[in-house]
Amino acid sequence: LPNMETHADLIAGLPLYHLSEIFEDIRVLAEYGAGEIQLESLKLLPGTEMRRRAEELGIQYYPFPPYEVLQTREINVDELQTARQLSRLLDGFYNAPAWQGITRRLILDNETFLHDFLEHLIRIGLIDQPMSLEKRGLILYEFCKRHYPEYQSEASIAWIEAGMSLKKLPAERVKTKRQVPPGHWEVLYGEYRENLRLCFLPVGEEENRGYWFGFESEIQKIEPVFKAKN
Repeated sequence: LPNMETHADLIAGLPLYHLSEIFEDIRVLAEYGAGEIQLESLKLLPGTEMRRRAEELGIQYYPFPPYEVLQTREINVDELQTARQLSRLLDGFYNAPAWQGITRRLILDNETFLHDFLEHLIRIGLIDQPMSLEKRGLILYEFCKRHYPEYQSEASIAWIEAGMSLKKLPAERVKTKRQVPPGHWEVLYGEYRENLRLCFLPVGEEENRGYWFGFESEIQKIEPVFKAKN
């Protein structure tokens, strides 16, 4: 249903569940349009059937709270650490409404994106660091610019629609001064009024083709209220 949002849970450390399948399942859930994807580690709570059968199932777990799985026959210690870091990526980017659209596109269009982006976040030492919404947008834009340039404009659009500063790097191609509406445009949302402050994002090689955004000048609303393309 269009007015309902689906939250999906994946559990790392389940018997017979490999790390490669976790990556695959994230792509499946993204394709279904899941509004949020949570990736957690299995916990073997006292008194549960899974805990009673742990040895039979090849599960090793921490004997004290929170009783998290340490490894199984199918997923080792290092792979569980990767799953934990992947969970951080999902929380910071896919589960953030501002960056979900572009993140979903990257996941669905590129089988290696999750691996590539996770490796990047680990390499720059930010996978376990708290990051503001702006910081996450900057990182995603810079990553796209360097490794997935065909998504650079989409990352800029996400940045603009999130109400981020037009003076920062993701808005480097945005034109803000004395922008005049073109002769024809296709309105994507909102209604154009002459008192709107316009900015223009060129897309592709043609500098006169791209996306237009209108901002309220009289109220402190940082997100655009109008969007069109020509």
